Amino acid sequence: MRKLFTIFSTLILILSTTVISSAQNGTAVPAQPLLDADQAFVLLKEGNLRFVKGSSVYPNQTSYQRKVLALKGERPFATVVTGADSRVDPVLIFDRGLGDLYTVRSAGNVAGTDTLASVEYSMITLETPFLVIMGHTRSSIIKAAVDKVTVKGYLLQLVGKLDPAIKMTKLMYPSLKGKDLVDKVAETNVRQVLRDILGHCPAVLEKVRSGKAQVMGAIYDTDTGVVKWLGP
Repeated sequence: MRKLFTIFSTLILILSTTVISSAQNGTAVPAQPLLDADQAFVLLKEGNLRFVKGSSVYPNQTSYQRKVLALKGERPFATVVTGADSRVDPVLIFDRGLGDLYTVRSAGNVAGTDTLASVEYSMITLETPFLVIMGHTRSSIIKAAVDKVTVKGYLLQLVGKLDPAIKMTKLMYPSLKGKDLVDKVAETNVRQVLRDILGHCPAVLEKVRSGKAQVMGAIYDTDTGVVKWLGP
């Protein structure tokens, strides 16, 4: 029995050494498996559940994963468009690692030309099958826009992109005030950004229509850590 155990241990060691050596030499490195949109959605939901419970496992954050990505290139399974808020990090929120998510972040989570180009690149060139537009609660940029705080420079253009969501929210929910209004504007803006992407990126729209990709809106609660899914 001891001899059998020794042989088995030796085989494991050899296999492990071969894999590591292959990664270093750039040969026979396993590529990240292709996932479909449904599988991607499951991974995001499961990861967020772990994050909320405080039981994150931090997958794909090893030196080996870094070497694989360096040799084989990235193959993210989802694109996440969200705000640049320091409290909102998709990799942490969904408990993922290197090479898993292609994140597109901007203050206010608006669909400027840089955002549109980044989404086109991730969805068409990198072929990610799942696109998530994720707003978040307690957005300081949206609050400034709702309160009509005077801004200067490039912020003028950014805040202007939030105007449609603010007007639509006030029209649909005239009784909302304060934080409730800000959070509802964030949700309306998610739907606006999704419309902007599909309206201005025909290649992405065609990919969704053909069933090769799916889109999903979401809101991240900065208090609880929970991601609320809004649907396509």
